Amino acid sequence: MKIISTDKDAHKDQTEFISLDLIPDPFIILRPDSTILDANLSFFTLIGSGKEAVIDKDFNEITLLRKLSRKVSQAFTSRAEDFERISYHNRHFEVLILPFRHSDESYLIRIVLKDITNFIRLEKELLKRNKELIIINTLSSAFISSENMDLVMEDLIEKVLLITDFHTGFLMMNEDEHLKLRTSKGISPDLQNFINAGGIEALCNDVLRIQEPMYIVERSAISRIPVLREEDFVFIAAIPLLSNQKVMGLLFLASRVSREMDFDFAALLSLVGNHVSHIIDKIKLFQETKRLSITDGLTGLFNSRYFYRFLDLEISRTKRYGSSFSLMLFDIDNFKKLNDTYGHQAGDEVLQELARILKSVSRETDVVVRYGGEEFVIILPNTSEEEAITLAYRILQTVQETKIMINATEQVSITVSGGVASFPQNASTAKSLLNAADSAMYAAKTAGRNTIICYQGNLREKSI
Repeated sequence: MKIISTDKDAHKDQTEFISLDLIPDPFIILRPDSTILDANLSFFTLIGSGKEAVIDKDFNEITLLRKLSRKVSQAFTSRAEDFERISYHNRHFEVLILPFRHSDESYLIRIVLKDITNFIRLEKELLKRNKELIIINTLSSAFISSENMDLVMEDLIEKVLLITDFHTGFLMMNEDEHLKLRTSKGISPDLQNFINAGGIEALCNDVLRIQEPMYIVERSAISRIPVLREEDFVFIAAIPLLSNQKVMGLLFLASRVSREMDFDFAALLSLVGNHVSHIIDKIKLFQETKRLSITDGLTGLFNSRYFYRFLDLEISRTKRYGSSFSLMLFDIDNFKKLNDTYGHQAGDEVLQELARILKSVSRETDVVVRYGGEEFVIILPNTSEEEAITLAYRILQTVQETKIMINATEQVSITVSGGVASFPQNASTAKSLLNAADSAMYAAKTAGRNTIICYQGNLREKSI
């Protein structure tokens, strides 16, 4: 290939070169001594200098070309083509370094700078989109339907750390108007205890006050909190988690090495925060849906669906460990008459108050259920018949002593009748146990109400 110069005053060794201005990309030719033999208008425009300031200069004196020094030297030695990528004034170039033999048998080098700025921009955009998809897919795989919500939160924080390239983080959730530590990864027990004791409450308040998608904790602020300083943290980012414009939690990501904060990194953390919020919303929705599916809408107690499921589990557990448990079935005395006299709204008030009594008198481990209509059942794990009788007595007494407001001016008193049966003493299956308690309750009704009967084959009465 011959290149002939159109410059009338060109040096003798340029006479065989055509005008480089016909080449649209910035283009230069180097002599073996690394001085610039010629360049085109595109190159002069790129560096903002005229021809006189460039020709015959060592190419290392040109800021743009200085980055190519090593590869140009190698190309002169090896006479092999090479390439490089460089950036200059917010533009990106792929540089072709092309040695070629001149007519006098010497080797020159052509350097062509191809503008790939748009390509790099598209590449970055594709990488960004790809990373966003990875974030979405990774977080969406959180097992939100698990019954163990601690495991769900642990899974979520591990996925967040994976996609953000952090090794330490913790999640705080808003519970009863206070932020509480829900799960953590990579922090010491001392820091966990410090957080649980409210040690970073002031820091959390700072995050909430600025109302920004992300808050970077200054190193000076970290150093002022001894426990954080002892963790060797040098970078902490706090990301508010929002639901319906309300903060439901804070995600903290911490690092023991410096992290460069730029727009792309901030955008990534903001995206993570948005999707973590979305996942937690889904978790809460799942929990609420599950709660509604096993909860009586009027009283807030468990419903019969949950009762049957728990009863089967309790029987299996009791058989496995060789223990026992008891079951109490209650029915409101003369409930139909109360409804007929005062109306169904008054009946609802009575049902709600009885539910409250049963919850308050029973133990935390007991399962209180609205079985249907005016019937209630309580499963008492690891409870003997005698212990069940004592609890039943307290329930009867509390119910009898309670005045229930049914409207603004009227109140009523009620009594209940109940039956108690124990497993495995009175039954060998869930169905037979429930039948035993039902038979005992029916006997209590027959015996005059406001009574508890224990099923013992031959029914035995205990009343007040």
